[in-house]
Amino acid sequence: MSKLEIYSYLTPTTFGQSLDEIQAGSAAISGLDRALIGYHSFGPDNIVLAALVLAANPELNVLIAHRPGVIEPPVAARMISTLSRVSDGRVDLHVLAGGAPGDQLREGDYVAHDDRYRRATEYVEALQQIWAAEAPTSHSGEFYKFEDTRPNEMKPEEVRIHMGGASGAGLEFGAAKADVYMLWGEPLEEVRARIEEISAKASGYGRPTPRISLSLRLYLGETEEEAWSLARSEPAYQKFIERGAEVSTRAHAEDAGRNRQLKVAQQGEVHDDCLWTGLVAAMNGLGNASALVGTEDRVMESLRAYRKLGVDTFLISGKGGDWDQSLAPLATGCAVSWHD
Repeated sequence: MSKLEIYSYLTPTTFGQSLDEIQAGSAAISGLDRALIGYHSFGPDNIVLAALVLAANPELNVLIAHRPGVIEPPVAARMISTLSRVSDGRVDLHVLAGGAPGDQLREGDYVAHDDRYRRATEYVEALQQIWAAEAPTSHSGEFYKFEDTRPNEMKPEEVRIHMGGASGAGLEFGAAKADVYMLWGEPLEEVRARIEEISAKASGYGRPTPRISLSLRLYLGETEEEAWSLARSEPAYQKFIERGAEVSTRAHAEDAGRNRQLKVAQQGEVHDDCLWTGLVAAMNGLGNASALVGTEDRVMESLRAYRKLGVDTFLISGKGGDWDQSLAPLATGCAVSWHD
């Protein structure tokens, strides 16, 4: 069985925007295998923040969310390889093809949904071509063209490509290029089917199945009642109840993952043993909202069930969507129980 990794989200500016406050934010998530630093058009530059986090915490690995169409491949390759080298290889890349049209347009990106995945494939190929080059290299493709790009004097360590996507185009991209395929939390049967689909598609490209990451929130309590009280006290869920608790049936043309999550939520709030989709419904299917709720033993059993299906990585968060230090014992237990 492959080595298990535990990720979570990292918002470096949680405690404020000064250098000292950013250092405090990165320290609060220490002990995990890797932290995802997100990306959106109106947030702080996450590559700059990643550099600060890597300098502040020499034990922490980062996963930098990165959107093709914003920076040309030779520039991005140089930035990421520099970070990789100076951090002794503590950098991976989460390639976001894009599923939120409004945020794409804010940055001047008018490429259509399926075309964005073809662009992402070419983008990753261009990055890897530049990273591997021992002599000046050129490229002329559908979306990118560059000439005589010289190898960066700072060669990267291995940079794994992460991605997530539930559409047909996303599946093709992930099967062809992903080292780690990231899934939203879904019931066991749906996750099993997704892994089988990814594995079959990757085999068609002559590749092994990528590592599989599953994103979940965790709500733990000394008792079941305490855990459920904590989960249902989420402000977003409380507002959902006040509005009448009606699950959205709207289809989102460019976000297949969101549609999948909403479909599960429409079928009920609790699935399998303790998978809760109440927050999925409250957040209209956005982001990491599926949760495991219960005592530590019960949640661990559910995580083991996903592990048996082939999940290699859990991206977990606590109340509010960020890492919660109360989850540290559970993450440590995962590492002790399942690392090879």
